[in-house]
Amino acid sequence: MHKRLFYIAVLLIALYLPASATHIVGGELNYRCLGNDQYEITLTVYRDCYNGIPWFDTVASVGFFVDTSDVAQFQLLMDSTSSDTLDVILSDPCLSVPPDLCVEVMQYMDTITLPYYPNGYTLVYQRCCRNKIILNIKDPEDTGASFVTHMTGESMLQCNSSPRFKDWPPLALCVNQPLVYDHSATDAEGDSIVYSMCAPYIGATPGNPIPHPPFKPIDQPVTWIDPPYNVSNMLGGVPLTIDAHTGLLTAVPNTIGHFVVGVCMQEYRNGILLSETKRDFQFNVSDCGQVVSSFFSPETQCDDLTVQFVNSSNLANYYHWDFGVPGTNTDTSIAANPDFTYPDTGSYQVQLIAFKDTACTDTFTQTIHLIHSTFEPAVNWQVLACGDSLEVNVLDATTDSVFDIVSWEWTLTNDLGSILSTDTNPHFTLPAAPNTRLTATLTSSDGCTKTDTLDFPYDIVPALPQLDYTVCAGDDLTLNEDGPDNLRYAWHPGMLLDDSLAAHPELYDIQQTLHFTADVIGADSVCMRHFDVNVHVSDVSISAQAEPDTIFKGQTAELSVWGVVGGSLLWSPDKSLSGSQEVNPTASPEETTLYQVIYTNTDGCADTASVRVVVLNPECNLPNLFVPSAFTPNGDGLNDVFKVYGYTIASGRMMVYDRWGERVFTTRDLSTGWDGTFRGQPLPPDVYGYYVEVTCFNGETFISKGNVTLLR
Repeated sequence: MHKRLFYIAVLLIALYLPASATHIVGGELNYRCLGNDQYEITLTVYRDCYNGIPWFDTVASVGFFVDTSDVAQFQLLMDSTSSDTLDVILSDPCLSVPPDLCVEVMQYMDTITLPYYPNGYTLVYQRCCRNKIILNIKDPEDTGASFVTHMTGESMLQCNSSPRFKDWPPLALCVNQPLVYDHSATDAEGDSIVYSMCAPYIGATPGNPIPHPPFKPIDQPVTWIDPPYNVSNMLGGVPLTIDAHTGLLTAVPNTIGHFVVGVCMQEYRNGILLSETKRDFQFNVSDCGQVVSSFFSPETQCDDLTVQFVNSSNLANYYHWDFGVPGTNTDTSIAANPDFTYPDTGSYQVQLIAFKDTACTDTFTQTIHLIHSTFEPAVNWQVLACGDSLEVNVLDATTDSVFDIVSWEWTLTNDLGSILSTDTNPHFTLPAAPNTRLTATLTSSDGCTKTDTLDFPYDIVPALPQLDYTVCAGDDLTLNEDGPDNLRYAWHPGMLLDDSLAAHPELYDIQQTLHFTADVIGADSVCMRHFDVNVHVSDVSISAQAEPDTIFKGQTAELSVWGVVGGSLLWSPDKSLSGSQEVNPTASPEETTLYQVIYTNTDGCADTASVRVVVLNPECNLPNLFVPSAFTPNGDGLNDVFKVYGYTIASGRMMVYDRWGERVFTTRDLSTGWDGTFRGQPLPPDVYGYYVEVTCFNGETFISKGNVTLLR
C-alpha cells in the first residue's frame, strides 16, 4: 500500500505544481487508532473565501516523522471528503456581523499502517501561504503553516486516539467586547487534557507551496511583530489566555484587524504523555456596532401639518413609530422613513423604537411643534447701478402682526456668481448677468421660517462680446447679425450705417477699417451696457512684371508678382508657363501673350495684375546677323574677340584658318568667339579665313564665309 501511495505522490509532484496562495487561516491534524497498527488520519483545513486564493488542494499530503530522521518515514496522500462554509456567530445578538467575512472548511480522511516505534511519530501537513491581511506576524503572504500532532510510543501501545476540539473558535470578535469561549476538547478514552497558548509554526514557502512530502518542522514558530504581539499577547488589549484545565479562552481585543492564534493541548493518562496537538487559527476583530435609535424632524414646523421623518438609526432593520397624537392608537408606523399628517397644530411627542420587544431595543424621543405663521416676506429694490456690474439695495418690507422678524438670510445669484448676506437691508454688488434672482429666508420670533424667491424686476442686459469683422474692400456687412433682438441699440458713429438704432444695422461699400460702439439698453430703460465692433478691411494689392518683357521666338521670360503674403494665386493662360501657381513662373510663349495673375489672400480677398510678353520673330540673315571684318585683341576691352553677333542665334559653329589653310580656332559656342590665339600663343596680325554656320530660334540656317583681319 505504501509503495502505491509513493508512486501516486511522485506522479502528483510531476503533474501538479500550483503557485503560492494567500488563503490559509488555520487547521489541525487528528488520529484514531483502529487496531492492528491501523490509524485513521483526519486533516481539517480552513481558508478565507473572501480575501484569499486559491481553492483547497485536491489532494493533501501528510508526512510521518520519527525523532531520528528529518525525512518522512511514511507519506499519506488523502482525498477531500467534505467541505462547508462556517456560520459567523457573535457572542452578543445585538451586535452586527462585520461585512466581507467568509471562512470555508475542508476535511481530508484516510487510513495508514504505522508500525510501532518507541518514541512514536510526528504527523505534519504543510501549506503556503497564510492570509495576507494578518496583522500580528511579519510577511504573512510569504509565511506558510504547519499543522502538527505528535503520537507517543505509549499512545501506540495503548491503541490510543487523539482528543479533538469540540468546535472551531468564533470567526468574528467585536473590538472592545469581552471574549469568553469554551475551547475545550473531548477524548474518547477520558484522558486528562492540558491546554496552553502556543506559537503557530511556519510551513511551506511561496517557491514550494505544497511540499510532497512535507518537511519536518523543528521548532519553527512564526515571527511576531513584537511589540506588541507575542505568545503572551496575540490580539492586543486584554491578552488572550486559556485555562489550562477547562480550555476557556478569554480576552478583550482593542484593535480591529486579523490575527493568527495558536492553541496546544497535551493528553495524559496516569501522568504519562500520550499525544500533543497544535491547533492554528485566525481571529477577525471588527467594529460590530450597536443598535442606536435616532431620527430627524423639524423641531418647529409652520403652516404644514404633514411632517417628514428621516430615520438615522444605526444597525436596526425594523422600527415602530408613535407620532404622539393623544387619545388614539392609530398614529403609528413601521416604515423606515414615514410621513405623518397631524390633525391640528400643537405640540407632539414622537417616539421611535428600534428592534421593539427584543433584547437589543433602543428608543429615541423628540417633541415637535406645529404652528401657523403670521407673516409673508416682502421686498423693495433700489437699483444703484445696472451695467457691467449690478449694485442694488434690498429693503425688507415684511411685517408680522404677532411676532417680530428676528433673522434674515438673503442670497442674490445670477449666471456669474452668488452673494450671501444676513443684514436686515443688505447691499449687493456683483457682475451683471441674466437670471438674477433673490432668495429671502426670514425667521420670526416664534420659530417660523419662510423662504421666497424673487426675480430681479428689470431686464439685465447680457454681456455682449466684442465683435471683430474682416472684409474685403467694397464689401457690404450686417453688424451684430446674431445679437439679441429684444434690446434697444444706439450705434456710434451712426451716419455710416443704414439705421443707427437697429439691432443689426447694414454697412455698405466698405473701403477702410472702422470702429463702432453700441449702447445696449434693456426694454425697461434701467440697465445699459456697451460693446465694441471693429471692421477691418483686408489690404490686398499686387503688381506683375516680366524680365525681359520682349523676347525673340524661342527665348523665355521670368514673370514675377509683388505683394503676395500667404494665400494663393493663379496665372493664365498657363499652357506656356512652368507653373500656374508659382510666384515666379518661366514663360515660353510662341507669340506675344498677355499674362494675368489672380491673388487671393488668407482673408479671401482678391486682386488681379497682368503683364505682356512681346515675342519677336526676325529673319535668320543679314542685317539681323553680323560678322565683323576685323578685330583688335589687345586687351583694351574693345573689339577684342571675333564672333557672330545677333539676337536670333540658337546654336551654331565657327572655324578660323590661317593663310596656309591650317585651322587655328573652332567652337560650337558662338557666344565665346576667337581671341586671336592658337595653342595659347598670340598669332601675328594677318588676314584669316572663317566659316560660320548659324541656326536661329525660328529654325532657319545662316551660313557665312569670308576673311577677317587681325590687328594688333
